[in-house]
Amino acid sequence: MNKLEYLIKTFSRTKRKDYENYILNAIWQKINCLNIRPVTQQYVKGDNNEYYLIDLYFPQINVGVEVDEAFHKKNTESDLKRELTIEEKLSSIREDSLFELKRIDATLPLRKLTERIETVSAEIKEKIVDKKITEWDTDVSIKERIKKKEYISVDDFYRFRLITDVANQLFFKNYKGYQQASFLVTIDDELTHVWFPTISTKAKEEHSQWLNYLNEDWSVITEENIREDGKTVDHELGDLRVVFAKIKDNFGKFSYRYIGNFRLKEISEDNKLRRYRKVSDRLYINYEKKKLLMKKTLKPHLDTSRRTVT
Repeated sequence: MNKLEYLIKTFSRTKRKDYENYILNAIWQKINCLNIRPVTQQYVKGDNNEYYLIDLYFPQINVGVEVDEAFHKKNTESDLKRELTIEEKLSSIREDSLFELKRIDATLPLRKLTERIETVSAEIKEKIVDKKITEWDTDVSIKERIKKKEYISVDDFYRFRLITDVANQLFFKNYKGYQQASFLVTIDDELTHVWFPTISTKAKEEHSQWLNYLNEDWSVITEENIREDGKTVDHELGDLRVVFAKIKDNFGKFSYRYIGNFRLKEISEDNKLRRYRKVSDRLYINYEKKKLLMKKTLKPHLDTSRRTVT
């Protein structure tokens, strides 16, 4: 999808909301920068695992814009109670990741509304200059972006279309194609699975062999074996997994998002339930030495005895 097609599809998502459509398009025109990529109808993960929707988001500078219409003000509570799909939750950004939200009151008189649009647009332009945004982010490979930062984080807006994209851009592989749900790498001299689970819910159980449930704060993954043949695969307590969850984007296309590093903490007696707990939100990647590191990890006590999953 080229830039023009992307922009048309992105801003057409607001066309049924007259005030929102007018304000967002005015902001986009006043910013006048074709190197900054807009995202409309973006979910944000707030405190207490609540989610809310903002009208416009710029992932390269982590700034969002919310248009407060009279209709929105009356329906805020009902909007927050909406049941999100797992894809919408996993596509969200975290409110606590230095995210900045700018609000525009659509009920202002025209002159004041215009002034507010001018102010917000100027502030966004200033951010673009400060961050030295010179390229549309999807024009630069994720590998090149991570090379500059030296790590990938759950707060990054990176989406990988294929498992091979993850393997080749992050983990020094050279796969032509890959059909398995995981592959092995070494992190801090420890053999580790890079895992690509499809996340299940009680209303959406897509897999025929294993179901993977993620809790609300993305800190625990529970695997449940539902194979009819009764076969299981043995794993050791403490095993490390780097997890990329499968999600659906705003245009209905599937991709993978990094959600953290997890260790196997609990195994049921029959080996049909396994529980992984998050130990880190970042993975450090040294491309020059082809080394993977997990710095600044949480260090809970690792109980090496077998625990029962309830």
